Amino acid sequence: MTNAVINADSDSVKRKLTPSERKLVHSVFWRSMWLMFCTSYTKQQGTTFGWTMIPYLEEIYGKETDEFYASMKRHQDFFNTTPGMSPFIFSMVISMEKERKAALDAGKPFDDSSIEAIKVALMGPFAGIGDSIYSGALRIIATGIALGFCQAGSWLGPILYALVFNIPNMLIRYFGAEYGLKLGNTYVAKALQSGAIKAFTKGFSVLGLIMTGAMTAQYVSFKTTFTADFGGTAFNLQGVLDQILPGLLPLLLTLGTFAYLRKKNKPVAAMVFMFAASVVLTILGICG
Repeated sequence: MTNAVINADSDSVKRKLTPSERKLVHSVFWRSMWLMFCTSYTKQQGTTFGWTMIPYLEEIYGKETDEFYASMKRHQDFFNTTPGMSPFIFSMVISMEKERKAALDAGKPFDDSSIEAIKVALMGPFAGIGDSIYSGALRIIATGIALGFCQAGSWLGPILYALVFNIPNMLIRYFGAEYGLKLGNTYVAKALQSGAIKAFTKGFSVLGLIMTGAMTAQYVSFKTTFTADFGGTAFNLQGVLDQILPGLLPLLLTLGTFAYLRKKNKPVAAMVFMFAASVVLTILGICG
């Protein structure tokens, strides 16, 4: 049974899209870019989700028909997910709307609530995956690559950031729309049950933490200049700290700032404190 399911999923992924399906993928890819254009506290992306669906629902049910308006009403309820992951959900919802139309034309029953249930079921897990990819990994990796060029005053810095962040973003959006059309809702349900989505999210979170650690070691600079003479023996505080653990002070500074911000304190207050502390420590001859 399991092998049959895996083979079915593999066949779905490998099948070629028809020209009309390929056109739909292109359309969803571009039209979903407007998902964050109009948001509200009550519906979040719900209004724009409905607006994005207009041409597809008109093609399925016809312009200004009762079925069109009923479907538009369904798709203006609360919706909120990472925008880059939305093309997958759009393609899947469009496929289900087509299934609904075919079932109604054949005189068969169709549970309208299942379409909304799929949206609600997917927006949470896909937001978790999307936030891990975009905020936890891509943004940090792009910053790590571009930061050195920016510090050197090179124009390559912002360009590399834009490329490193947006090329994967565009690929995720495009192939998300394609695979959402190919796989359908059953594959995602199985992925949620098996824990594959949870493992995927955790993997990108770990990658983001690794990059954060690497950037801390490379770009956070905090050294002491304190030296003393004890009975003819020169004492260098930084040398002692380096023997204990190289980069100990930058690590403590980063962890301390993280702990402070984690308590929902203001970042501006942290920056003001670090500035004041650096001035005082420099005057005292501890840092410089």
